[in-house]
Amino acid sequence: MAAVAAGGATSPANPNYKTRELVHQLSLTEAKVLIAHPENIDTAIEAADQVGLPRDRIFVFGYKAVKGCLPFLALMGSRRAELVHLTPEESKQLPAYLCFSSGTTGPSKGVITTHANMNVNLLQYCAADGPFIDGSKDCTFATLPFFHIFALTNILHLAFYVGLPVYVMKRFHLERLCQLIQSKKISFAYLVPPILLQIAKEAVAQKYDLSSIKWIQCAAAPLAPELLAALKERLPNTSIKQAYGLTESSPVAVSEIPFKTTPGSVGYLMPNMTAKLVNEDGKEVGFDERGEIWLKGPNIMKGYIRNPEATAASIDKDGYFHTGDVGVVDKEGRFYIVDRLKELIKYKGFQVPPAELEAILLKSPDVADAAVIGVYDPSQASEVPTAYIKTMPNVPRTQETADRIKKFVADQVVSYKKLRGLVFIDAIPKSESGKILRRVLRDAAQKAAKDKIATQVETSARL
Repeated sequence: MAAVAAGGATSPANPNYKTRELVHQLSLTEAKVLIAHPENIDTAIEAADQVGLPRDRIFVFGYKAVKGCLPFLALMGSRRAELVHLTPEESKQLPAYLCFSSGTTGPSKGVITTHANMNVNLLQYCAADGPFIDGSKDCTFATLPFFHIFALTNILHLAFYVGLPVYVMKRFHLERLCQLIQSKKISFAYLVPPILLQIAKEAVAQKYDLSSIKWIQCAAAPLAPELLAALKERLPNTSIKQAYGLTESSPVAVSEIPFKTTPGSVGYLMPNMTAKLVNEDGKEVGFDERGEIWLKGPNIMKGYIRNPEATAASIDKDGYFHTGDVGVVDKEGRFYIVDRLKELIKYKGFQVPPAELEAILLKSPDVADAAVIGVYDPSQASEVPTAYIKTMPNVPRTQETADRIKKFVADQVVSYKKLRGLVFIDAIPKSESGKILRRVLRDAAQKAAKDKIATQVETSARL
């Protein structure tokens, strides 16, 4: 935030990134300084060496030097920072944050979020939820990562804007979270479906009084109706609302209003935005008809870092950002997300690009061909990255082979990108042009899940 206030730009990175992933982000942003943590300083040094970032430009959090890297506090002196003052036009052009959004056709893309994007989206969001937040009385917590635009805008920046106390958790731990809610009388929360599933179902969560929470905003992944029903049973007096957005929209584009929710809906379009729903023929559809959601407004990103082709492909000549998500709008203006054109896998709120995992898999000596899709796992309230593998000749289709392939990927990616499932297959379904037919794999996965449930029911009946 200090870099942003001084007129620079900050690119928040996942602290669990492996070297390969951090190298990509450092290279694309052309970062001049890297601040790491003692726990990931080895990765930081290795990545910095690969991109030619001098060792004296690497700093660590804390008060002690680590492996020759000074604590960032060593930069602090008695001089106070001078805030940069921007004209309205400058604020629309100058980057503030460079967050990364996983791409479906290759490595993740850096999103250029300007000062105006952040300011506007904070005001847009406050138009919806502001009346239900009192900084002098309320408090919340942060267990979502600040390198993700959801927490960066909705928690961190909101807290400074309205003077809201935030209890920051180093990492998610269910019982500690429940203890925190009970002891601090947390007023409202920002959570994702997998955490909500644990609050609703895990025995340890039932020991605590969570009734202080007036409302919860759920985003980053769809909230299944069954999970919503379980949450309402666990928290009968809590309003559970959904919101929809993307890194490219800074992020909130659509949001429900607390205590005025409709099951299945993600809410209403934010102020100062327009939207279109467009069918496969490029024609705008009407109410209650499916179409890809196109968004336009002052919160839409400036573009992708050093990627004019991707920018042009996603923002049309009229300024509409093509989200890749399929939705429906009813006559009251409520949005519903019904499908996704993009191939991204949403694992517990994190974006997992299948193309990145496929590229890694094809380097394995065990793999002849591969495809990766998200398969929904109701026990986790999330899609899970699942690989379909055609093995090399003479490579046995055994558990040992599957474990070896999974480890090959895990050694090169951050934890949430790991393969959670692996299926051996004779051939990867592809179109005549060679494009992977993921829909065929998804249909097969859904059929397998239904057959499994049917088998379990039949077995129970026989017993």
